[in-house]
Amino acid sequence: MKKHSFISITLLLICLVTFMTTMTTTVNADLIGKDGKLIAKTTVKPKITLEEFKVLWEKEGKTPQGAVKCLLIAALETVKEGNKDGKKMWAMVIPKSQVKQNGEPENSHSFAMGQFARVIKGTKFRGAIAASYLGGTPENGYKYSYDNNVVIDRSNIKGNDAKIFFKSGGKGFASPVRLRRNKHGYWKIFEYSSLYTGVKPIKDGDF
Repeated sequence: MKKHSFISITLLLICLVTFMTTMTTTVNADLIGKDGKLIAKTTVKPKITLEEFKVLWEKEGKTPQGAVKCLLIAALETVKEGNKDGKKMWAMVIPKSQVKQNGEPENSHSFAMGQFARVIKGTKFRGAIAASYLGGTPENGYKYSYDNNVVIDRSNIKGNDAKIFFKSGGKGFASPVRLRRNKHGYWKIFEYSSLYTGVKPIKDGDF
């Protein structure tokens, strides 16, 4: 009787180990960082870590719209969340020639950061301009989600060069962004000044 119990327990353990191994090997590769550690989050939320952003960039940076989405998230992390690594996230999406030795964008990007940081009338947070490309509108208080995708109005892609116009929930016109694809297949952002132009204020109805 004891022998049969021992065999049953052994078989149960083997099945359990096999199941766990299968589950481990079928984990979505998008959730594994360069260090091989599993990133628990299945969705991207504010106050993300630099490692989580790297994983996001490695996935999204292969398309022009994904690269712009990463820029907007980096902007929100920098100006709204006060993320200490926000600028390093920002630096990932721009050409290496525009990145300082400390891994942050050159001072030429300071103006862009300041514009993204503007508090739009009717809001109580910095970053509504970036939020307007990720689901934010005056009607919903510029509520946004990192899970939302940017919306393309029109595009002009020739080989490794692209000019994409993106829709904003707070503007009546689409914003152009110029990108180039590097030898590793990632789209780097070269010009994005139209992204941080102003958006519509929130009307409070007090008139």
